[in-house]
Amino acid sequence: MTSSEDQAALIKLLKERGHTDEEIKLILARVRQYDERTLHDSVMDSIGAGRMNLDALIKEALED
Repeated sequence: MTSSEDQAALIKLLKERGHTDEEIKLILARVRQYDERTLHDSVMDSIGAGRMNLDALIKEALED
């Protein structure tokens, strides 16, 4: 989930559709998993296509 506003909007939509709090919890967990996987795939695609500088990414990670 990208922001608390997005999450609040999704929760509102799910409640309007009649989902229980437990169902909403499960749905939000699945959305987070999907979001993480999509972000990972996007980063890997960017590295593969040369749009992201892998050397700079490595250097930044090792400096932290």
